[in-house]
Amino acid sequence: MKYVISFLFCVSVYGAPIQIFHESSAERAEMVKQIFMGQYKIPEDLIEKKETARCEEIKRLEKLSLCLKNNGDLLVVSVDKRFVSESLKIFYAP
Repeated sequence: MKYVISFLFCVSVYGAPIQIFHESSAERAEMVKQIFMGQYKIPEDLIEKKETARCEEIKRLEKLSLCLKNNGDLLVVSVDKRFVSESLKIFYAP
């Protein structure tokens, strides 16, 4: 129960705790979002997509931030390991 409360607090304070940035390919970013939703059963409300000029310029540190480069590389910009291990474990893990 403690983890559910901390997760709900995180969502209310931070908005979407999973950020998927993309340099130009919104379609690929949508594919990554669909993987989170389909395979891991993470609700769509917890995932946000945003465009950025360059992945290297992202300074925001969210709970889990990924960036999709123009060449197709998926970079982990920031990750809160405690958030992933405690809060995201309530969702399905294949």
